[in-house]
Amino acid sequence: MYSKKHSYMLTLGHLCTDLNQGAISAMLPFVIAHYGFSYARASMLVLGCSIVSSVVQPLFGWMGDRFQRPWLMSLGIFLAGFGIFMMGLFSTFLPLFCCTMLTGVGIALFHPEGGRLANVVAGANKGTGIGNFAVGGNLGFAVGPLLVALTFPYLGMRGALIFIIPALIASVLLLTQNRKFTELSVLEEKRKKKAGELGLKDNWREFWKVTTVNIMRSVISRSHLVFIPLFWVAIFNQSDANGAMMITIFTFVGAFATFLGGRIADRIGFKNEIIICGVLMTLSIFGFLFAQNIILAGILVILTSVFINLAYSPIVALSQGYLPNHIGLASGISLGVVVSMGAVAAPFLGMVGDAHGLLTVFVIICIVSFVSLVFSLFLKNDKAVSSSSGR
Repeated sequence: MYSKKHSYMLTLGHLCTDLNQGAISAMLPFVIAHYGFSYARASMLVLGCSIVSSVVQPLFGWMGDRFQRPWLMSLGIFLAGFGIFMMGLFSTFLPLFCCTMLTGVGIALFHPEGGRLANVVAGANKGTGIGNFAVGGNLGFAVGPLLVALTFPYLGMRGALIFIIPALIASVLLLTQNRKFTELSVLEEKRKKKAGELGLKDNWREFWKVTTVNIMRSVISRSHLVFIPLFWVAIFNQSDANGAMMITIFTFVGAFATFLGGRIADRIGFKNEIIICGVLMTLSIFGFLFAQNIILAGILVILTSVFINLAYSPIVALSQGYLPNHIGLASGISLGVVVSMGAVAAPFLGMVGDAHGLLTVFVIICIVSFVSLVFSLFLKNDKAVSSSSGR
């Protein structure tokens, strides 16, 4: 029942949703320059989006498991873009904060239903389908700052108005497929009933174990996005531009690895890929601690991005497989809440960096990677995931 067309539509929707998350962070220097906000006040705009998304996303996921409404994806994409669009019309903190909260609501609406339907349209190719969907988020986080860089230097904060365009295109496109998504959901329910999967129990214990692995993975990924540019400047004496370029490479390599990760998992197994990537990721980060030149350090950062993101799709697929009766909730947590939790950890690591230096930050990141590997060794392959993936 794998529908490649609808799988890629969901990828586009994910991209056009998450580009708004990436854009808010990239907008902060312009917010500070145009409105005179302090660093603390400006950073609150990012926090507003993340907190709202984290708090309400599980609720939307829980509701989506009971009342399947594919059109919620379109509403979510539109609200996410509309919130950024409205930021181009205000200049005071409270209205801007409300706009970022609206974007957070849109993001929270999209992910649970989008993740559930990614599982549905994947058919027997769960890893591939989730990989297609997840890569949209990776690309969104990369495209959002790119749009800001292309428009804000010329239009100022009015550049935010352009974000309504991708939101409208993607929301209308997915809305035209609402009936088809509903039909595919019905077919998936019939397939599960025939395969005897509807009577499977949710395995909450395993779900929280894989979620713990996912949280640590998110902390590692977000920490690299924050601290690699600083490391490049402070340790290797590179320019800010070169530091930013490493993040661009890190992000796009990660998107490609996410795309491949699900396909590999369908062949070698979800748990197997998570463990292999955990070992190689830990070794890459450990090697980075001792890298004496920028070329070797750059290679190890790129390899870290590969191994972080190759494991992402099988982690999400296992999360859904452990909760066969709450796939929307599992999607909301694994695709949305976990990302926000990774962002929350960055300021605490920043405090460590201020007190003890950036090298200490990466020592902690390496320890987190090792602990994540240990947790992954105790994961169980879910029967529903295994059977539906043809293994």
